[in-house]
Amino acid sequence: MKKFLNLLSTIFRWLGIILERTWFILSIICFVCLYRSWAVSEESPTDSDNYMLAFLSLFPLYIISGILLLVRRKFIQFVFAAITYVILFLFMLFVCFALQSAPTDFAKLHPIPEGMEYHTPRPENSELAAEVNQSDTTSYLQIRDGLQGGIYEYSFFYPQLPEGTIYLRCFEATKNEPLSESRIQVRSRQEISATTQFSCLVENKEFAIYEGDWGDCYAARVEVWFKDKQGNERKLLEKIYGVQGWMR
Repeated sequence: MKKFLNLLSTIFRWLGIILERTWFILSIICFVCLYRSWAVSEESPTDSDNYMLAFLSLFPLYIISGILLLVRRKFIQFVFAAITYVILFLFMLFVCFALQSAPTDFAKLHPIPEGMEYHTPRPENSELAAEVNQSDTTSYLQIRDGLQGGIYEYSFFYPQLPEGTIYLRCFEATKNEPLSESRIQVRSRQEISATTQFSCLVENKEFAIYEGDWGDCYAARVEVWFKDKQGNERKLLEKIYGVQGWMR
């Protein structure tokens, strides 16, 4: 055990020495990653995300190297490292803000197959209940556009159900990739009382799909799930819609 602890101590000591001596190189690499993330955001969103991921992986090491400079009383190097840190942080905020409105290639990577049947969300402010037919189960779920692309409202009608919770799960229809998994489940949740007849269980509940961009449509499988008070879950219905993502 003692030998193991000594080995760890040696490893951490050498890592500290390496980080202390490479803080300047780390800062340059961080700048390059941020710049490339911003520069390629329009032409290749995937590469932009990869550069940002590389920056986020290296930035903590740069912070540690600066702390080591302070601890070892190399104040001149620490001042330069601190100034560089502030510049990097401000540049990161700028790049993150720019990427918020940058397009992604999600829809391009998930084109709707020719011949696939899908529904189109109803126009904003349209009456959803008018489309429901009790004898047609595919009409039980009605979705319409919200205030912006990628933001939707849904209403759900169903026969008898016990007390519980209704919520949505969404998946890209061709590759079965989850869409905004945790956010959609939370935002679409609706507690319901026990029902004895066909009725509207959820009315105009808002949710958002983040994958994709305004104006670029792809196929999403929207599933309606029910969870009773005992914790048992089951899928009530699924329906494929042509959707777009919300550009934050």
